[in-house]
Amino acid sequence: MKKLLVLILLTFSFALQAYECPNDYHDPCLDDSDLFRKCEKVTFINGEFLYWKANQGNLEYAFQYDQDVPVAGYTYGTGKFKESDYDWKPGFRLALGWFNAPHYWQVYGQFTWMRITGSNSSERTSLANQPLVGTFAQNGVLSEELKEARSDLKLNHELGDFLVSRVFIPSPHFRLRLFGGFTGGRIKQRWNVDYISVNSNVEKIFNRFSFVGVGYRLGIDLDWFFGKDFYLSGKASVAQLVGKYKNLAKIDNISTGTIFENSRYNQWRAAYNVQFYLGPSYQRAYCSSRFELFAGYEINSWFNILEVIRNTGASSSYLTTEQIPRINNGALLMHGLTARFTIDF
Repeated sequence: MKKLLVLILLTFSFALQAYECPNDYHDPCLDDSDLFRKCEKVTFINGEFLYWKANQGNLEYAFQYDQDVPVAGYTYGTGKFKESDYDWKPGFRLALGWFNAPHYWQVYGQFTWMRITGSNSSERTSLANQPLVGTFAQNGVLSEELKEARSDLKLNHELGDFLVSRVFIPSPHFRLRLFGGFTGGRIKQRWNVDYISVNSNVEKIFNRFSFVGVGYRLGIDLDWFFGKDFYLSGKASVAQLVGKYKNLAKIDNISTGTIFENSRYNQWRAAYNVQFYLGPSYQRAYCSSRFELFAGYEINSWFNILEVIRNTGASSSYLTTEQIPRINNGALLMHGLTARFTIDF
């Protein structure tokens, strides 16, 4: 594997040398031989419109029976779980950078902002023996059957990068950039679940996690010319961040003011981010500038940050030293349309 990587890098290096800028280069009106303005020092700006939604597991907030519950004995789920879901929401990514020709490296900074929300609700059926029940054990403190369950989600995502790229142009129709640098930011999720009884008593479940960290990012992006100013453009990167993680779980009976849970923890930990997008772009070079229009599908995944506490509670009537938590964890995915406009000058 190491030999293969060295061979690939040498191939790009030799190909790049074959296309060095001549000493008498005077920026003629660009043609097919200089699609990427590789001999011009330029400042570039891009703005990206993001239209994403989020997906994750462990968001079951209620269970609706679709078969009668026996009068005596136990049942363990004869129906459907009700899961909360995120909606499609807009966001943005902005970048400013500089390309240092003819040395084939560039430096840039970028900032990404997203806020994704979602809400769901479920009402019990009219059948007396097919109840709606909660997925958090403590909803039984109402001592009443549920009439309705509501779920609301909010996800905040802010991320900044400072990156340096090494640019390879092995042919006039292909550009490859290897980049690396620093990354940092915050991701935070708030999840509210309301259980409403048949007598209109309300119990509120609240879960929140947040991660703030800094780290390193490495990646690669490419532009492959097909013809008539159309390209295939793509990007992939991975990042590891270290930072402060906080988690909070609360259960309140709003009707009586009783707090049944207020458990929390915080710790230093590592988190991982994987980004990938691919799509067509329209790029046009002029004598003194160049612009790009891109639209593609992006997948942005986070690992080791999603944790939902579902405490088992205590059923005894006396104080106990045992409190067994159930912590559900998994991956958090954001995905959708990424549309970009870039101009250099």
